[in-house]
Amino acid sequence: MPSDAAKKAAGTYIRDDVGTPPPVVHWTLRECRYGKLAKHVQTFCTEQMETLDPLLVQIESVTSECIQCRIPCRLYDHESEHPYNSEVRFTLNPLTGKTRRLV
Repeated sequence: MPSDAAKKAAGTYIRDDVGTPPPVVHWTLRECRYGKLAKHVQTFCTEQMETLDPLLVQIESVTSECIQCRIPCRLYDHESEHPYNSEVRFTLNPLTGKTRRLV
């Protein structure tokens, strides 16, 4: 991944704005970024067409079946002069490690 300075120069820098999530969401977020679930998030990111930073993963909800996640990103389009904000949403099953991109 490029440095923060390089991302700022290219206009693709995204600040990590987690705030103070509830304890279960905070624990799940740490597991998805640095813990046992991080390898599944990293694998998902490398399989996508967009350049995604797995350390920016956000937890939208924890359900009885999966963890619903999103990763913010900034993309270029040949019709636009500047990068624009976007995000990739996906689900992660913590028992199997399977991820599925949401449309």
